[in-house]
Amino acid sequence: MELSSGSRCRVWRAPYPDWHQLLELCALFHTLIADLDGIYDPTQYNDRLLLGLKGTMSEAELHVLKQRMHQGRLSKAQRGELQFALPVGYVWSPTGEIQFDPDEQVQQVVRFLFRKFEELGTLGGLVRYLAHHQIQLGIRVREGPGKGELVWRRPNRATIQMMLRHPLYAGSYVYGRRQEDPRRKQPERPRTGRVVMTTDEWLVLLPNRCPAYISPEQYEHNQARLQANRARADAMGVARGGPALLAGLVVCARCGCRLNVHYDNGGDHLHTYECIERWTHYGEPKCQHLAGPCLDTFVSQQVLAALEPAALELSLTVTERVEQERAELDRLWQQRRERAAYEAERAARQYHAVEPEHRLVARTLEHAWEEKLADQQQLEEEYHRFVQQKPRVLSDSEREAIRRLATDIPAIWAAPTTMDADRKEILRQVIERVIVDVQGTSEQVKVRIEWIGGSHTEGVVIRPIGKLSELSTYPQICHQVQVFTEAGWAAVAIAQALNDAGFRPPRSTTGFRTEMISQLQRQLGVKAPRPRVRHHEWFLPDEWWPAELARHLHIPRGTLLHWIRQGVIRARQLDEPLHRWVVWADEAEQERLRAYHQRAIGDDFRHRWTDAPLAEHP
Repeated sequence: MELSSGSRCRVWRAPYPDWHQLLELCALFHTLIADLDGIYDPTQYNDRLLLGLKGTMSEAELHVLKQRMHQGRLSKAQRGELQFALPVGYVWSPTGEIQFDPDEQVQQVVRFLFRKFEELGTLGGLVRYLAHHQIQLGIRVREGPGKGELVWRRPNRATIQMMLRHPLYAGSYVYGRRQEDPRRKQPERPRTGRVVMTTDEWLVLLPNRCPAYISPEQYEHNQARLQANRARADAMGVARGGPALLAGLVVCARCGCRLNVHYDNGGDHLHTYECIERWTHYGEPKCQHLAGPCLDTFVSQQVLAALEPAALELSLTVTERVEQERAELDRLWQQRRERAAYEAERAARQYHAVEPEHRLVARTLEHAWEEKLADQQQLEEEYHRFVQQKPRVLSDSEREAIRRLATDIPAIWAAPTTMDADRKEILRQVIERVIVDVQGTSEQVKVRIEWIGGSHTEGVVIRPIGKLSELSTYPQICHQVQVFTEAGWAAVAIAQALNDAGFRPPRSTTGFRTEMISQLQRQLGVKAPRPRVRHHEWFLPDEWWPAELARHLHIPRGTLLHWIRQGVIRARQLDEPLHRWVVWADEAEQERLRAYHQRAIGDDFRHRWTDAPLAEHP
């Protein structure tokens, strides 16, 4: 259409949503609209009606054209002939077929990437490994002057994730993995609004239509591993740092949900496993919770015991895998060296091919040659350092070290160089899940370890609890304390007897103490009688506690203690933390002490005490 206003005339093309707004604007300023069929006045009813019909027909034609183009692309994709940008490691052949990149190093890096992900199991770990060993990806330039050329770039997380998720590496031709969502499209940004669709929403899926780097089974395994690494309630999650070794493996026996890990003081101290599914979603009480260290210790002992018979096989497998990894890295280094040598020779040929008189070009080629030679020398130095640090073949000392460590798996497990994430990976290689069931509020926890092979192991774990009354053995402990107390046993003797019988208090690894027994006696309302003679290994015949002897003789306790200090009576100190005194007094000694207490006070001043102090009896 052409817009005319006075002597000026220009072409105006507007999309259909703005067409009627354009007509209103032209009618307001009395602007004429012209096309190949004639000239129209938007202020006239008939001309405006005709312009509206033409705009509607034009929009319908555009829609039909878009539909035909879309169906043509879809039909071509269903035949596997539609060309699109291929991921790393693939190129389009001149005949329109998908094939491997002709560069051998590109193929080797892609295959090494998938093998390493199968070993490491995490996207982040793979990215860090590639960066640590300076492994680069060969990428074909898609647009610009250098289209189709091979460039080497360091890998990033987005590229590695795309490679692991792309089904083309498993030999499947796919179209429509990412489709546009109009709700997410941003103005003036044509590439926005694309979302990744699920497998059943792909427009075209043709398996076994192109060469594959991995098998379809391995591709499905990789997708399941990536999905399981996500931090979700229904997924195990990736092994992260932290002392909770069973994070993601512990399952509640009551509701079947995974237990969350709760760290105290930011994760620097103890941790607990808690089932908070119902508490989070429905506000119900937590199913169960238990301290983490006791459960981690029990499961770790079971795993170490299960791995002990496989020590020899483990050492052989580790040796073979280490040599295989070093051989693959050495092969990548050799390819990089070969490429660097080719680049240097090519720059040299270009320099020698130029006419010596043409110094403008010769200086540029000479500078490029020097850069290639410097890059080659730097690469050779890095390769020699790699060979010195990690030779391709293991030495006898390295083999002996691997064999010795493999035969002593507990030492590897407890070594300070073994990280918590490494221990978690070991557990996840052999354990599928750990089902726990806390027995009420007691200290007993039933544990069922389900191994990867299908077998299981059951046991009972003793967890620390807050109250003595929550112990499953609390009735037996109370009965024993009452019986021993009525028999005249001291609190320290009762504590020792309970420890010898296998009873343990909550939150204590050393056993019952005297203070615990005294507190329990007060709670039970029992009071130990004070017999004249204690039946205990500390006492000899005719020995008394000073307070008991003072009450028996009707003598003040302070007077009796004064006699002990003066050596008037035979006494000794016990070899215990309190260092208490015991006094020897048979019937004759008791009569002597009564008479001594009844003597005249002035006798001590009228004559001198001549008898030597009584020595302790043997």
